[in-house]
Amino acid sequence: MRVPPEHVPSRRTPQRHDEPRPLISTRALVIIIVAIGAAALTAVAPRVAVPIGVGVGVVTLLAQIVKD
Repeated sequence: MRVPPEHVPSRRTPQRHDEPRPLISTRALVIIIVAIGAAALTAVAPRVAVPIGVGVGVVTLLAQIVKD
């Protein structure tokens, strides 16, 4: 016996309107922290700027894949 779609509970919990939403998502926070770390490391050692940029790009792409 099949259950009609309107009777199946949704997988996502509904967000209550009286609760505040976070200002920044966890994914965005990770990307920002990695970018700040990369900027600091690049300022200290400019010769490794390209590998750091590639690493930041990889982390950003992985965060996007995890989101999907």
